[in-house]
Amino acid sequence: MTRARIAAALALGLAAACAPFERGPERYPSLAQAYAARFPVGVAVEPRHLEGMEGRFVAWQFASLVAENAMKPPALQPREGEFDFAGADRIVDFAARHGMRVRGHTLLWHEQTPDWFWRAPDGRPASRELVVERLRNHIATVVGRYRGRVQAWDVVNEVIDPAREDCLRADRWRETLGPDYVEQAFRFAHEADPSARLFINDFYTTQPARRRCLARVVEGLIVRGVPVHGIGHQMHIDIATPEPAEVDEAFAQFARLGLENQVTEMDMSLHDAARKRHPGSDAELLASQARRYQALFAVFRARADVTSVTFWGLSDAHSWLDRGELAGRGDRPLLFDARLEPKPAFWGVIRAAGGGGAVPAGAVSQSPPISR
Repeated sequence: MTRARIAAALALGLAAACAPFERGPERYPSLAQAYAARFPVGVAVEPRHLEGMEGRFVAWQFASLVAENAMKPPALQPREGEFDFAGADRIVDFAARHGMRVRGHTLLWHEQTPDWFWRAPDGRPASRELVVERLRNHIATVVGRYRGRVQAWDVVNEVIDPAREDCLRADRWRETLGPDYVEQAFRFAHEADPSARLFINDFYTTQPARRRCLARVVEGLIVRGVPVHGIGHQMHIDIATPEPAEVDEAFAQFARLGLENQVTEMDMSLHDAARKRHPGSDAELLASQARRYQALFAVFRARADVTSVTFWGLSDAHSWLDRGELAGRGDRPLLFDARLEPKPAFWGVIRAAGGGGAVPAGAVSQSPPISR
């Protein structure tokens, strides 16, 4: 084959790959519209996802945005007193232009705290008083900037440890400030924006020991009059666990405390907790995924205390489950494939909204086989 023919073939292949984008996302149902009467369906994005056809896709499919990384402390304040809001502003501005809600993620997380938080100006370990003041300033500046524009905040992220007597993770926040740092973070956020809904966000909330600890911590906050409004359930799950009934039970426990439940980081792996791929053909795994998504969204839709559901990534091409040490395993945890084409899971979620039972002919993604 001549170079000209090779170039022509490559161009033809590229055009075919881009064809779904050229046709536009509006040819498929909108998750935002399907669930408009119940709760906003959201997605985690990076600022770069809001341009061109990806931005058009986001605006069509979703009613809420959360910054995957652009609102974490190192991104917003990499050095003390030097704030960078460029990426976060792009997300909040995009949401405002398209009538979307915004969740803020996250104000405090042990894995994403800049080192300068812990150092005094003379290089020694920072005192408790200095760290508290830095936390107050960070939260006041960030939440204050987006007052009235970010409707909900994950105030603290992954602070629960069921192996600890006080149920709090033994990290530098606990070590330096003591157990009341969670309360302080919530009070600082409420001072900065009294209208914002404030959440404690964590994973494996259906596991009994972790759920009991989370409930114990939250009940203590409520008793002390701390402005906590709900639980953020990350819901990084797989196609076999947890059972929908377990999810319903967990949500019911927190609803009885008068709290909202929000699904904050949802995806559904084709691998189990040991990172071993579930058995079955590609078609069987994706069919199982579709059934589980449909069953879970039926639970979400039936519960008045569920006030938001957010997917952690636009598509399988943008998932943390196929990056870093997990790269190359071919996980496909989301509703859309790498070309932003709907997978069977998408149609399961649409069915759970009352959008009909049949998948339109030719509408199921024809993605490449799953990598082994």
